[in-house]
Amino acid sequence: MVTEVTERALAHTEKKEVLLTGGVAANKRLQSMIKVIAEEHEANFNVVPREFATDNGAMIAWTGALAYMHGLSTPIGESSVRLRWRIEKVDIPWIK
Repeated sequence: MVTEVTERALAHTEKKEVLLTGGVAANKRLQSMIKVIAEEHEANFNVVPREFATDNGAMIAWTGALAYMHGLSTPIGESSVRLRWRIEKVDIPWIK
């Protein structure tokens, strides 16, 4: 899933950099797969140092803050975990 989303992101945004972060960044196989995708799109590929390759609570908190600032909120009683939530199905009003 991470490789598929990365490939789509590069194809649609034409960005020239990929930074692999979070807990998945420690996975050598994933690193090699993303590196190939980056090369195919002529993008630079980087991985955070291993000591920083952990689940990124700050990233999740910042996303929550952005959502709140843009009027998105979910009462706790209505919140849930979506294990197979597709990135293209997520409403991101702060990105135009």
